[in-house]
Amino acid sequence: MRAPEDPTAGGSPGGEQEAGERERQAAEEIGRRAKANLKSLVSDDSSQLPSLGVIADALRLELEASGQVAILYVKLKRYGRLERIFGWGIIGEILSAIARNLREMVGSTLRALDVLADFTLSDNAFVVVLSPPRSGKPIDAEDLLMVRRRVYERLQGTLMNDLATGVYDRVHPFVGAAIIHADDALTFEQNLQRGVALAMEAAEGDAVRYDAELEATLAQLLANEDMEPLFQPIVDVRRKGVVGYHATSRGPFYSPLRLPDVLDDVARRSALLGTYGVAAREAAVAKAVGLMPEELLFVGCAATELPNAAIVALSEFYSLNTALVPQHVVFEIPAADLTANPASTLRTLSQLRETGFQLCFADLGGELTVLELVARAQPDFVSLDPLLVAGMPGDPTLIDSAALLSRFAVRLGAQLVAPDVTTIEQLDALRRVGVELVRGDLVARRDTRLPKVSLARLGL
Repeated sequence: MRAPEDPTAGGSPGGEQEAGERERQAAEEIGRRAKANLKSLVSDDSSQLPSLGVIADALRLELEASGQVAILYVKLKRYGRLERIFGWGIIGEILSAIARNLREMVGSTLRALDVLADFTLSDNAFVVVLSPPRSGKPIDAEDLLMVRRRVYERLQGTLMNDLATGVYDRVHPFVGAAIIHADDALTFEQNLQRGVALAMEAAEGDAVRYDAELEATLAQLLANEDMEPLFQPIVDVRRKGVVGYHATSRGPFYSPLRLPDVLDDVARRSALLGTYGVAAREAAVAKAVGLMPEELLFVGCAATELPNAAIVALSEFYSLNTALVPQHVVFEIPAADLTANPASTLRTLSQLRETGFQLCFADLGGELTVLELVARAQPDFVSLDPLLVAGMPGDPTLIDSAALLSRFAVRLGAQLVAPDVTTIEQLDALRRVGVELVRGDLVARRDTRLPKVSLARLGL
């Protein structure tokens, strides 16, 4: 009689099949997760580029056939406050222009490479996947670097010449590149992810270097005292008079920091914020020549600067401009700054008001959840978000929002300012919902001196 077989002994066909099935399932799970991870990065937006589902098979075949695929990664670095200046649609316009240029470069700049497919990774980045040249020789690192430079130059030209004036100063494309080599130990999705990561790293490296150059430019600008203040009047449309002036700063004409919003944005991300803030406010105060004793001067300030800003203001402002006492200086602070450290910031604001300075919270409506903190801070002024103003009078929802915030200001005992008013239609809509203080190009353009205001131009 034969003894029963030991089920733990190796070599049985059933055991081998089960082990093989488990390995297959494990490999499928790894592949599924990798594919899911990559798909989670992909989005179809205004560029209307194909998604991963459309191009995956072509990519896989190319990588299997040639053993490598080259990719370009294009990321847009955004500076300043694009939407507040150009409206919500500007990002879509920029992405569409970049996508159009990438497609147009096929057959010219990318002639030797044959663009195999392209797709977006996020709302401000593109990946262009390149196949080897028709000669069959894989692209080498030197050729890819040349293509990377050509694409960068073309996109810079697009931002400078094909879009609204000022976009180029606020948006910078960075182009990275990588060659993906097929690794049999990895799935296709993992190979592609690794290549995208390398290209992203190259673009991010350029972006970091550019940020460092901007900070160095800011440091040089401060060392040379090379900032120039700009003033824009704030008009009371009911009383038909100027209540004060809003001050900003700009760098020299030849500088990448020549625009006030770009200069401010770079400073806010920099360790030089405190030094910049003091210099900008002192320059504005000193140059506000002709300011009448009853007129206010609105000066920007980040919440983190407040303690030092108040001390400097008390000790320096009156010596720089005898028309200014604390009661006529308004510190304008972004409303969102209140959320960083509310308890400490509110205490500082209370102390600031006790010394006589007035407060204004800017960009009201951008984040409605901050309204409670704004109310607790008891400001003298609140300023609408420029995006809200830009959409009036054509959007009933924005008009209702402005009316709500106007009532909110009344409850606070604060005056509501509408910035960036550019048309009579906007002014009329603002007046209908109770907004009485306005500034913007309709009132007067920013100038290095206190601008004159023509009330007749406003229909007053």
